[in-house]
Amino acid sequence: MKKVFCLAMAFWAVAGCYTPLNNSGIATTKAWLDIPAKKVDFEGKQYDSCYQFRLRFAPAEAAGRLDGQAACLDNCCWRSDKEEVVLDFNKDFEKNLAFYGRAEKYTPGQITLKVSHSNLLNTTAVKVSPRGAIRPSGLVKLKSKTVENPVRLAQIENEARKLQARRNARLADQQINEDTPSAAYEDPAARQRAQDLVQRKEGTRIDRYFYALNKSYQQKGYIFLISRRIYSARALGENVYRVVCRAKVQSGARAENLRNRDISCGVWKADLAAGTVSPADATARKIKTQA
Repeated sequence: MKKVFCLAMAFWAVAGCYTPLNNSGIATTKAWLDIPAKKVDFEGKQYDSCYQFRLRFAPAEAAGRLDGQAACLDNCCWRSDKEEVVLDFNKDFEKNLAFYGRAEKYTPGQITLKVSHSNLLNTTAVKVSPRGAIRPSGLVKLKSKTVENPVRLAQIENEARKLQARRNARLADQQINEDTPSAAYEDPAARQRAQDLVQRKEGTRIDRYFYALNKSYQQKGYIFLISRRIYSARALGENVYRVVCRAKVQSGARAENLRNRDISCGVWKADLAAGTVSPADATARKIKTQA
């Protein structure tokens, strides 16, 4: 009996205090370690359990570097399959730096979690390395540093200028076509009604499209500012108009070096008689079908 007591005391010295029992009836040494399920033998002794880490991250973007399933964050993992989990926050750092020219580097870059179980104490423990990397509340607080590759950033800017030049040429050709009456139905008031119909029917979806586009730019470390939206209409037939939507934006890596650009928000077909609007190009179809 004395030997069992000594073993128990030794375990507590290593593991520390444990939290109340989980739904599976198993105690843990960390409040953020959950045991949703277990496996027992004919004598009722546990020989396997499924564990899950209930962690929070600061900055929150760091969680995006992890595979939630492989890291046992979105689901539980059986101890017999995986006793050790490595949270690697810098796994794609080099790849992102080479592709985008800019990437976040986290410290610590890796956190190792090793899970073990004591049938004697009916307790599952997790050892964290480096020690103290996870707070008792389950908060993983990381230091973040933005690393830049000037050569790659210059290359990206050069490619963007070339793409913009080609786009400007296409827009110029498109503008010429829009300014040329295509039928005998050209009517300034009707054109305005067609533009208003597109704004009323699809304005909310277009807003969501630009919101998602802005979020994508921000995640890559770029600035994206929308100044105004422009609609132009051209008659296709009686009461039917082709409405082109484009937005004036400013974008770039730094606030002092923003470039003026035109971004398409779709080409739409407006039927004034039916009061309907339908997409007429790939961008409009993407906006129309977005969640």
